[in-house]
Amino acid sequence: MAPTRRRKFEASFKLKVVKFAKEHNNCAAASQYGVTEKMVRDWKANEDALKSMPSSMCALRRGTPHWSELEKHVADMVHEHRQNGYVMTRNKIRVFALQWAKSNLDHSKGFKATVSWCTRFMERHNLVLRQKTKIAQKLPADLNGKTVIKSFKKCGISNSLDGMEDDFLWQDEGEAKAEATPSDSELDPYDDCLTN
Repeated sequence: MAPTRRRKFEASFKLKVVKFAKEHNNCAAASQYGVTEKMVRDWKANEDALKSMPSSMCALRRGTPHWSELEKHVADMVHEHRQNGYVMTRNKIRVFALQWAKSNLDHSKGFKATVSWCTRFMERHNLVLRQKTKIAQKLPADLNGKTVIKSFKKCGISNSLDGMEDDFLWQDEGEAKAEATPSDSELDPYDDCLTN
């Protein structure tokens, strides 16, 4: 069985379902609008909040964290670890948050460190999971001219304008010497037409 896709509903839709449930019952509202009875019960319980929020808004989140003290400590830890060159992952953030929550129960009642909390935490603190790589970190100012020329020659890129663009430019030490072959211009039968 394929997993069901998670749906979201705007506040105006939720209020319409609540109104129908009050006129009939929760089960009838659920079957009429294609939602679960649990959703109808939850929306009825939060009717005042639904009325106060914009009609096009879907969630009851206000953008402020419930555990601001915890988030402050977790954000400081993330910044400190990054300054020291350590890689930070979502799991490390969640584990540290849970450890801090267990040691400070008065500031973290009901905290669970879910994946969605971690995503919203990272958005609130402008954090991204990007890590600095050690490959290709040289800037153009750090490169010397020989390295650039060697890489261009190895790729077969030439900037000569003397008709030598198709000639062999580079050969590794392990490769055998290329035999000299006549160029295309020496074998071209139409060259005689151009010189006459």
